[in-house]
Amino acid sequence: MTPHKIPITIGITGHRDLRAEDKEILSKSVRKIFHLLHQSYPDSPLQLFSPLAEGADRLVATIALEENIQLLVPLPMAKELYQTDFQTPESKKEFTELLNQATQVFELSVLEPDKDISEHGKDRTRQYALAGAYVAHHSHILLALWDGIELNKTAGTSEVVQFKLTGDMKDLPERYKPQHGPLDISDTGPVFHIITSRLEGKPLDTAGEIRILLPNSEQTVELKDWQSIELEAINRFNQDSETYSHKLEKSIKNGQSHLLSERLSQKLFDLSPAFQTMLGVYSTANALARHFQSRSQLFTKLVLILASSMVACYGWYTSIDSNLMTLVSYLVLFIAAAGIFHFVKSQHYNNKSLDYRALAEGLRVQIFWHLGGLINSVADHYLRKQRGELVWIRSAIRAVNLYDWVENVDSIDSVYSHWVEHQYNWFSKNAPKNYLHAKKMRFLINKLFLLGGILVIVMLLGQFTGILQSGSIWQQTLILLIALIPATGALLHHYTEKMAFEEHAKQYERMAVIFARANKALKEIIDKSNKADPELNYKVQKRLLELGKEALEENGDWVLLHRKKPLELSDNKDMFI
Repeated sequence: MTPHKIPITIGITGHRDLRAEDKEILSKSVRKIFHLLHQSYPDSPLQLFSPLAEGADRLVATIALEENIQLLVPLPMAKELYQTDFQTPESKKEFTELLNQATQVFELSVLEPDKDISEHGKDRTRQYALAGAYVAHHSHILLALWDGIELNKTAGTSEVVQFKLTGDMKDLPERYKPQHGPLDISDTGPVFHIITSRLEGKPLDTAGEIRILLPNSEQTVELKDWQSIELEAINRFNQDSETYSHKLEKSIKNGQSHLLSERLSQKLFDLSPAFQTMLGVYSTANALARHFQSRSQLFTKLVLILASSMVACYGWYTSIDSNLMTLVSYLVLFIAAAGIFHFVKSQHYNNKSLDYRALAEGLRVQIFWHLGGLINSVADHYLRKQRGELVWIRSAIRAVNLYDWVENVDSIDSVYSHWVEHQYNWFSKNAPKNYLHAKKMRFLINKLFLLGGILVIVMLLGQFTGILQSGSIWQQTLILLIALIPATGALLHHYTEKMAFEEHAKQYERMAVIFARANKALKEIIDKSNKADPELNYKVQKRLLELGKEALEENGDWVLLHRKKPLELSDNKDMFI
């Protein structure tokens, strides 16, 4: 089975009028960056976004193809109209040859369909600005072949660079800008600035030099000092995808078929090739999350069983038989428990399970937003409270969600049946299950502590009445049970806290109510709607947007809850003494 991987995406913006004598040194700088990315992230495919304008766009696209990097071409308008920008037959031929080698070619939505963009003017220029913003928004790294002079020109290189660094562009509609609060830090990604002279400008002595510009920072970074935690996390996911995709092939296929019907999946593949990557990454992340969750739970249970056995050994040694082998057994159990604990921690099973689950759930919402005709990006709404090491999940979703600025497939019926109705049923079923599990565990833990207290009373009464003789086998057995039974209860309490059954039940109950309301509202609209009615479609999409944001917030809270509850060996130290 071919593993589904998250690509590391590179965008290009730059001058159209390059000096011929600079092209060799510029090419060396571009290759240097590509080689660094190949070397640093060997398990990750590279993709280049280039609208194939003359100059920098085509220079970098040519090098990318030579370096076996996939070329994706977001066209600012229809190809036939775009080609009129290229004045010479040689330029048109070069454009066509590069376009034919592209992995994907797609047209971006027209900002204002009622405006004529066939002639050069403000409306056509805004389409070029949209293409530049698209490239900057969807790329992990933006290459800028630029002289560094800020002209504040609509659709100019400096404006695209500023959009990458700040998320703002003056002539771009708000719906295309990253949605974040006024105090949020932009996480749009770095700009690799390759200093480039313009044909009509003054030649620059520093042409070809590379400096890295970072969002919300005036400092620059040298290429040799640059590191990216986000791209390292994406590469780890791709490495796991490569390692486990064959073992989890059945689980991956099941996850895909559970999300969408085979007929609908095929239809979407035909209409939207990038959708296959998105769905493939979703099903892989879902399968990997389940795999690492089962590993984490298995080893957690094993450590707790070993801890309970250690308490039994120590109690046996102190109360019944001070045999050296009992202490040896205790030591062996302790080494085994510590070894398993540190092995699980070193393999990051718990964090991988949580991270990949978060990635899968984010992509689930993005897929159904796509099907609902929304252009909104999950990356703008997801895990804002869980920044830091989880930023990579938003970057990953943005990288595979290529068609959010393109006219999407509108399939409200499928969204209703495969997402809203399905999730309502799932939450409704699992909320009482978790309440019941929490209730059973709480009952068992209380009974264990109660039994421990009863045994203490029995021993005190036995000694007070003289029935239980000091040093007898019965007294020693009672001492052992008094130590073991409450300790077992404490270990079960620790396990229950880690699994957070009751917290899950409360969250699921809340989400069941939300999905029930959405289910009812959407069903009424679908049953009586004229699906060609724009106002009705707007109402449906508004509900889907809010529902998706609620689902994302719930999942973000779920991730945060479990990251606060890792298995810690130190929690059980007192039980071993």
